[in-house]
Amino acid sequence: MSRQVSKLILVLGLMCLLFIQPAYAVIRESKIPPNTVLYKSIQTWRDTDKNPWQVIFFKEIKDDNEPKINLRLVGFPDLYEFAHPQPLIIKIKDDLTLQFPDVFASDQESFAPNMGQYDFKPILNQLESNNFWLLELPLKDGDSSTIKIPCFILEEWQKIITYDSQN
Repeated sequence: MSRQVSKLILVLGLMCLLFIQPAYAVIRESKIPPNTVLYKSIQTWRDTDKNPWQVIFFKEIKDDNEPKINLRLVGFPDLYEFAHPQPLIIKIKDDLTLQFPDVFASDQESFAPNMGQYDFKPILNQLESNNFWLLELPLKDGDSSTIKIPCFILEEWQKIITYDSQN
């Protein structure tokens, strides 16, 4: 009897795996007065040491100005502190590593120490989603943390780049 129960549990477990869909973040649209629209993807993702980070990719449009496209990374307060104004390093392919300047470097008063923000506009044409990216976060005291961003998140970021209020 216990053998049949074990087989039944195994079959039910496998069936559950077939029908459970992976959790994808949703593109959120916010209208912020005056005349600002924000499209964003917010996920909690773990670094290679299993520590959680909030990963926020967003496009901000104010009036008729050129949109800002940024990546914001947030770690636990008092646990992580970014080394401002160090760049974010992203390994896109084995032969392609890029550096992005810290958006907060020019305005030291507008951010929390556990937050880094980086301008993604310079690499929009290199945002490929057929592989994963490795983000190397510059932390205080010469430390770093690495987050592996999978292709389904990169696909979502591509949608945000092209997203507008008509979608």
